[in-house]
Amino acid sequence: MSTTGAKLARFLAVGGIGFVTDAAVFFGFVYGFGGTIVAARVLASLIAMSVTWALNRSVTFSDGRMQNRTAEYGKYLVASFVGMGANLVVLAEASKVDAGFYHLPAYLLGALAGLLVNYALYDRLVFNGHGNPGR
Repeated sequence: MSTTGAKLARFLAVGGIGFVTDAAVFFGFVYGFGGTIVAARVLASLIAMSVTWALNRSVTFSDGRMQNRTAEYGKYLVASFVGMGANLVVLAEASKVDAGFYHLPAYLLGALAGLLVNYALYDRLVFNGHGNPGR
């Protein structure tokens, strides 16, 4: 497997862990604590993003970590929200024509758009080795 392929495989595995984390926090907050779905969505997203940042930092993009973790985390959150925006735009547009399929195609296309945007931004802007002495 190529270096890029291996990195992408690790990225997808981390994303799977993030998905499980997101779902556990979302449903746990709503059904375990009686929280609203909006509050649960925000809380679950932030926790899942934090988990995936830590894992991507140590597993997927370890060769490009920044020395300043706070700056890196901030860049990661911004990139994650851009990916979320791509997901929502594609989801909204695709859902206009896929109601007969219970919006599953829109959901999958949105997730794919977010995944591609996130991977590119994390690889090129967040974990690009800038901020590391000697690089």
